[in-house]
Amino acid sequence: MQKIPLKLAAPGMKLAKPILRDNGLVLVAEETELSESLLERLERMDVAMVTVQGNPVNLGGTETNPYTERAKRLEHLFRKQAEDPWMIQLRTHLHDYFQLKAASAPMDMEQTSQAEPGGTA
Repeated sequence: MQKIPLKLAAPGMKLAKPILRDNGLVLVAEETELSESLLERLERMDVAMVTVQGNPVNLGGTETNPYTERAKRLEHLFRKQAEDPWMIQLRTHLHDYFQLKAASAPMDMEQTSQAEPGGTA
């Protein structure tokens, strides 16, 4: 099971958890296979994250970018809080956040380059 940004989800992936509205109403059921049209609808509904089965997206951040470097630096920054459960939980959340940002960074760059005009006058 892997929680990923919606923009990294692809048709054919299956949901490991249902997608819920803020009030708890189920939008999309668990085990649903994602399709292009469903992904577009979820994007229009401002769904940011989905939990899919398996680990289809490499969140390792093999390329060097600021988010990958920040994730690596967390161990050093939290080295004195190894006994504090709250700080361990905070470090884990930050690490997961930086991994997601590192994985989605190439897609953000691609979308930005597509949005820019082709040339200047």
